[in-house]
Amino acid sequence: PQIFHGAAPVSLPAGSDAEFEVLLKCAQLVERMYTHIATAAEDFTVLSSFIVAQYVSELQKVTLYPQIKRHLTEGVYKILDLCFEQDVKFLNTALQMGVKEVFNELFANYTRYHKTQRQGEEKYTA
Repeated sequence: PQIFHGAAPVSLPAGSDAEFEVLLKCAQLVERMYTHIATAAEDFTVLSSFIVAQYVSELQKVTLYPQIKRHLTEGVYKILDLCFEQDVKFLNTALQMGVKEVFNELFANYTRYHKTQRQGEEKYTA
């Protein structure tokens, strides 16, 4: 497949270690971008549900390496931190059936692992 790096496409053999390393680096950069978006919450809150919708729509189409999925998921969790209850309701209403199932699984894991961990950290930083 072709992986774009800068302005020039780079061809890598599918399934190679080099391809995996490029994909992992991309996932880390996406996680970093989502972290930056979360720190500028005011400017991005309106877009957060659309970012999540795009992620789960694309996630349904592919199988990701676990290490790559971990970085992308952590980044999306930071975007979910910006979502309000009405955003979650919007996603549950607007997403198509298969995508909605992916979202519900993501949101359940977010609530179980990320949100409870974050609330615990906030409790001890007061």
